[in-house]
Amino acid sequence: MSKYSKLAKNTSIFFIANFGSKVLSFLLVRFYTELLTTAEYGIIDLLNTTASLAFPIVTLCITEAVLRFSIDDEENRGKILTNGLLITVIGNAVFVIAAPLLSKIQVFQDNTAWIFYLTISNSLYTILAHFSRGIGKSKLFAASGLIHTVLQLGLNIVFLVFFQWGIKGYLIASVLSNAVTGIIIFLVGRLHKYVFLNLDGKYLKKMLVYAIPLIPNSVFWWIMQSSNRYVITYMLTSADNGLYAVANKIPTLITTISTIFFQAWQISAVEEANSQSKSAFYTNVFNALSMFVILVASAVMVVLRPVYKILTEATYYAGWTSTPFLLCATVFSCYASFLGTNYVAMKKTKGVFLTTVVGALANLIFNFLLTPVIGIRGTALATLISFIITWGSRAIGTRKFARIQYTARVFWIPIALLIIQAALLTFGLESISVQVVFFVAIIILYAKELIEYMKTIYVVFQKKVSRKSRM
Repeated sequence: MSKYSKLAKNTSIFFIANFGSKVLSFLLVRFYTELLTTAEYGIIDLLNTTASLAFPIVTLCITEAVLRFSIDDEENRGKILTNGLLITVIGNAVFVIAAPLLSKIQVFQDNTAWIFYLTISNSLYTILAHFSRGIGKSKLFAASGLIHTVLQLGLNIVFLVFFQWGIKGYLIASVLSNAVTGIIIFLVGRLHKYVFLNLDGKYLKKMLVYAIPLIPNSVFWWIMQSSNRYVITYMLTSADNGLYAVANKIPTLITTISTIFFQAWQISAVEEANSQSKSAFYTNVFNALSMFVILVASAVMVVLRPVYKILTEATYYAGWTSTPFLLCATVFSCYASFLGTNYVAMKKTKGVFLTTVVGALANLIFNFLLTPVIGIRGTALATLISFIITWGSRAIGTRKFARIQYTARVFWIPIALLIIQAALLTFGLESISVQVVFFVAIIILYAKELIEYMKTIYVVFQKKVSRKSRM
């Protein structure tokens, strides 16, 4: 099987199992905005954001080491999972002791315990999911994502609609879905075979040397993606944070799709890390990814306002103006994540950290400069700028591993058109016809690639049909 075919196969497995559930989650934004006020949604978003910050610190990013080492070290997979679980349990135990300190912060006074519950349940679920993917149980990993989403949605319906528990019901659903899905992965994957009582200190040190540089990287990546919630709450209001959180749901759909792809891409990137032809391979895959996310982002901008009215309750509608820049930020986030895989594949995690620091500092600076001036639109613009800087620094830093070619027609012109389209939509030129012009222009630029991809899909489809007819 060729490297392209293997990447396509793994991507399709993850896509089929996860995409439907993710779309369902996206469509239920209306459900949540009907049952939760903007302030309540803002508090939930802040709690989830805080738990996501605690996660890499509590686990020492050992979950990333579990995934990376389990892919190509079959002989030591028992050591990998055992060491990973050990660090996770110890880290969460320490967090339990330190968690009461959060209660001294006013916004967390009544919700400190939930941050702990969210963190420990997510860390155990994540480490088991990552390990199942690393040892080749791709279908189990993909199915676990579907199970997790269905559980969370079902429990939310029960707790929010029938019990009317509000914030508490939403958080209970999140914790239970993490815990139950983790148990299912452990049992179905028969992962008990990989858990030993005896530990290997030398191998644990090797994993930590890989993982620990990812802790500050995760923290600074969190700053780029999530610190703006605190800036908005501090400089504006919790209600504004609720508007921003909902506005970010539409770009998150692109992130979700790209994340499904990256689950497969990380495996391919590791396997091709020492290949002589990896630069051409990486360039081809990057161009395909870039074309996809730009076209989707541009298309979403065309229908953004009418779709926003359908998906959200009226009190949330004002937040739509921050979505165009968030869509562009998501595109550059995909670029940065793609290049970050180069560092991971070569086990040079220091580079991931340094480039993320640059972007995070830019995010903080521009957040404080722009948010007071133009509100949550400024926050979105600050996020876009920070991801552009992160991508740029990684594009320079990863050239020694693999040189990705950025051409004018395939990359520079389409991305420029997308940013102009977003700026016009954000600052007043809301005509759908103007947005359509930009979208069509981008399609024309990609016409050659789109035709080639359609031909390839047709050939593959024909081969499968002829193969079935001979059976």
